[in-house]
Amino acid sequence: MATDFNFSSGDLSDFDSAPGDFDLSAFDAADGNTFIPPGSYVARVERGELLTTKSGKPAYRIRFSVIDGPNAAFILWRYFVLDAANAGRSKQSLKPLGLSTSVDLKAPFPPAGRLVKVKLLVTLQKEDPTRNDVERVEFLSNEPSADGVNPFGYDPSQKTGA
Repeated sequence: MATDFNFSSGDLSDFDSAPGDFDLSAFDAADGNTFIPPGSYVARVERGELLTTKSGKPAYRIRFSVIDGPNAAFILWRYFVLDAANAGRSKQSLKPLGLSTSVDLKAPFPPAGRLVKVKLLVTLQKEDPTRNDVERVEFLSNEPSADGVNPFGYDPSQKTGA
């Protein structure tokens, strides 16, 4: 005997009709590219976080947002693997951003009320030229943010939910 797991046939019409009046002009204007041309870009650090790679290694991931030029608001990611074989290189790369200890890696980054700007050297991945690779991160500044908050920052020690 078959049972409906998630919905009845009456729910399908609700699924197909999106409520509200959405501004979809950006979608219409999009060309479908998922990468930006190789080059140097000024970006802000939006968030840094500890995570585990697919292969089970500890890593630190940083989210960047390009802030200048025709590619402004484009998001780029960079992963720094923290296992014994890669810790030295990762520490060398993260230290200019103020991330030099495990305590720094566990704290919210960038700190609330701070704007961290960097210069990125962006290339295309050799194995997939439709994807970007952040080759180099050069620290530019760490200054108070105009609005005093970082919308992407969070405190991992705070519990959320009920």
